[in-house]
Amino acid sequence: MRWDDPQTGSTFVAITASALNGFVSAVKVSPNTANRVYFGSDNGRVVRVDNAHTATPTITNISTGLPAGAYVACVEVETGNDNHLLVTFSNYGVNSIWESTNGGTTWTSVEGNLPDMPIRWAFFNPNNNDQVILATELGVWSTDNLNGGATVWGATNTGLANVRIDMLQVRQSDKYVLQLHGRGLYASDLFTAPTALFHSDTIGVYK
Repeated sequence: MRWDDPQTGSTFVAITASALNGFVSAVKVSPNTANRVYFGSDNGRVVRVDNAHTATPTITNISTGLPAGAYVACVEVETGNDNHLLVTFSNYGVNSIWESTNGGTTWTSVEGNLPDMPIRWAFFNPNNNDQVILATELGVWSTDNLNGGATVWGATNTGLANVRIDMLQVRQSDKYVLQLHGRGLYASDLFTAPTALFHSDTIGVYK
């Protein structure tokens, strides 16, 4: 359902996306292409919707190669490049993070050395698209180098407990990272410098 006028709340248009084959579990508006939205489902599907502001959008299934039947928790798009995507899954027993460099035509697992755990959110470093931070069932994890199955992830949890993290957000004005933690709101400056590295001692309490 598309809500045309949030001011009045009176205009809704039903949009059918049968390609999802399930319920919507993740939404990402493209930061690069107007009226393009990505949707993930609770059944492992990811679709790209173009002309999403119209009653007849173009819907493209970009799920080939992703785990079937798994719960899509997050779709991430690199700012400046709609071809570079990440998809995460919040399931046990599946590869939980996947990268595409061709807009979803093909996918590569970048699970690397991550434990078998749900991955609930992912962000590219706005200053370096090879670096990624994750919200997981076991705190915050990050990598300096996306490298397919050889990607090396490290826990980035100093100042946090090893508990479920549901969401990450980046403040665009200064690239400060905020994360919703089971015990409150925390923040990190690990994206603020152009050559930021993901050191575990950079997380602190947000005040």
